[in-house]
Amino acid sequence: MKLPPLERRRGRPAGPGSGRATLALLVVATLSLGAARGANAQVATSRGSYESPQRFALELRFGPYLPEVDDEFGPGVTPYRNFFGSDRGLMSQIELDYQFFNLSGTAAIGLSLGYFRDTGKSFVEPGPGQTATERSGDSSRLSLFPTALMLVYRADQAYRLWRIPVVPYAKIGINYTLWRISDGNGLIAEGGTLGGKGRGGTLGWQGAVGVSLVLDFIDPGAARNLDGESGINRTHLFIELAKFSVSGLGQEGRLHVGDTTWLAGLLFEF
Repeated sequence: MKLPPLERRRGRPAGPGSGRATLALLVVATLSLGAARGANAQVATSRGSYESPQRFALELRFGPYLPEVDDEFGPGVTPYRNFFGSDRGLMSQIELDYQFFNLSGTAAIGLSLGYFRDTGKSFVEPGPGQTATERSGDSSRLSLFPTALMLVYRADQAYRLWRIPVVPYAKIGINYTLWRISDGNGLIAEGGTLGGKGRGGTLGWQGAVGVSLVLDFIDPGAARNLDGESGINRTHLFIELAKFSVSGLGQEGRLHVGDTTWLAGLLFEF
């Protein structure tokens, strides 16, 4: 079986574990934290204010993604698209923010975790002097596990003062993406004259600008009940334009796994 050229890149070993399992554990831990703060929400309600103390935000977001692997090669050289195709896959992310300032807007520091994968059929090993064109029944998979530490600012003064439910926001931070390429047996792919393995990590940065709609205006009574029972102050629906510049920050020989795309999802502040 012939491995695609990008499987021969060197990199730092990726850590064990499933991206989806990590996301699920973080969701469970965050929801448990929100439930524990529900008692504080009940006290706040009894004092005449339906909003409980607010210090955290949880985001679940999804969007199309196509790693810019081919950008590091010359014009017309597209090993990624030749092997995996040009269709965008699904990027899933979860982010937990700690809000340390909420006077003229809300500022926070956030940790984001994500998961993406793309699958393609491997090429049959060609004979001498031939080009690999025939696909086999085996699949090769590229998996990305992006992690980012970011600063977040939400311009929510209009909502706090006049209940205008539109909140613009911006984010910027450092990204480190672990990547792994596996063969048809689920093992780390190997090959090439350099003896490289299909796993590593790439450093970069990411940023986003977006706007969210505070959904509490649809049913204020239900929003108050949710705050009193679970400690969730507000629920937002959002969409953002995101830039993932993940190409090594000047380091040589790093797999380029960034993209410019849009993401949408739900935000819970508690």
